Amino acid sequence: MAVIRPPQFCGHIKSYTMRRAKISISFSSYTDANLQTKAELIIASMTPNTAFANPVPTLTELQAALDQYSADLVAAASLGRTNVANKNASRQQLEMLMTRLGMYVMFVANGDEAILTSSGFSLTKTPEARSITNPGNVTLSNGITAGQMVDFVKAVAGANGYLHEICAELPTSVTVWTSYTSTRSQYTFTGLEPGKKYWVRVAATGRNEQIAYSPVASQFAQ
Repeated sequence: MAVIRPPQFCGHIKSYTMRRAKISISFSSYTDANLQTKAELIIASMTPNTAFANPVPTLTELQAALDQYSADLVAAASLGRTNVANKNASRQQLEMLMTRLGMYVMFVANGDEAILTSSGFSLTKTPEARSITNPGNVTLSNGITAGQMVDFVKAVAGANGYLHEICAELPTSVTVWTSYTSTRSQYTFTGLEPGKKYWVRVAATGRNEQIAYSPVASQFAQ
């Protein structure tokens, strides 16, 4: 399928899609002691915080769950099946309330990083913007039969596909490129006119409409 694509010889393109800030509301990886400390920090941070006027669940409920967990944690230090079971049950209850409170915090903050941070919850890590580079120079070779031409570029990290484009005239800003989509960085053009010169370029494509073109290469078909 022929499409109009003006020459683009850019080095690389970055994606700057904005991501809404979030907090972590999973606490399963916390040690027993660290969970206790985290709950104490959240209560201390939200108690005088005017951004969270009516927390759900209430901080009183969270404090009660924390007090119970703290007592069970001390008892469990001497082991005993019942003591450990009680500690596990009160931990589960505390985690559940902290998760619910975290969902409330995210609703109120609506992505505002400063408000989220003021709650005492931990921000989740924002993935760095991924970028793709141009594929570099195109290597052209003749196919195994007349009228074939094979292009090849090095695979590009982060690319999810490639556009292999060819034209039969010296490229300009209005050149109509015939474009073929592939998941591979190599492609075989067929049906070319032997003895005619062709120009080829390859674009690596990535997420969020990223696209990066190689320089143009040319060769006579055989």
